[in-house]
Amino acid sequence: MACILTSLIVSARLFPFHIPFSDFNIYLTGGTWTIPITFFILDITTEVYGYSKGKQLIYLSVPIVIIFIGYLKITTFFPIPEITNIGSSYNTIFNALPRHLLALLAAIVAGNLVNNYLLSKLKQYFKGKYLAIRFISSTAVGEAALQIIGTTIAWFGNLHFTTEILPFVAFSYFYKVAFEAVMTPVNIYICDWLKKAEGIDIYDN
Repeated sequence: MACILTSLIVSARLFPFHIPFSDFNIYLTGGTWTIPITFFILDITTEVYGYSKGKQLIYLSVPIVIIFIGYLKITTFFPIPEITNIGSSYNTIFNALPRHLLALLAAIVAGNLVNNYLLSKLKQYFKGKYLAIRFISSTAVGEAALQIIGTTIAWFGNLHFTTEILPFVAFSYFYKVAFEAVMTPVNIYICDWLKKAEGIDIYDN
């Protein structure tokens, strides 16, 4: 939840990012760097505790995020005092968040459910083996759904689709899959430790 709320709050904060060893700059959001941690946690949850528990975490996040952004939106209707204040600046930012909320909810539900479902099915197919392959391949598919749906809803009409949205989607996708690949040894270690500590290893048959 900390990663989801953090990613949502900074999702409206664009910044130019220079692609190393090239002449290209693309727009990224502050949430680019934090949202992969949710996949990291959900992969562990699904692998150890099963698809239903991972799905429960996703569904639990929905009302929490809605309540959080709902209250931020309500605060934009509070009167602004006639003193030196940054109330109007807050309102400018908070008024942009409902659209990003819709984008994030669609992306999280689609991307994470696809990721968890595929991870669960691959576990059955490979009979619990090849954990690294299962983590990376499920993340690759789930992140594709998350990036295409979430970024399009959040920025369509504000950014040019082919020159700004698509480069952002491509970079974010490859970064997040690379993050999962780099963190896979940590994922495997935590999963093995939890399975032994809990005495369980759930298969969604």
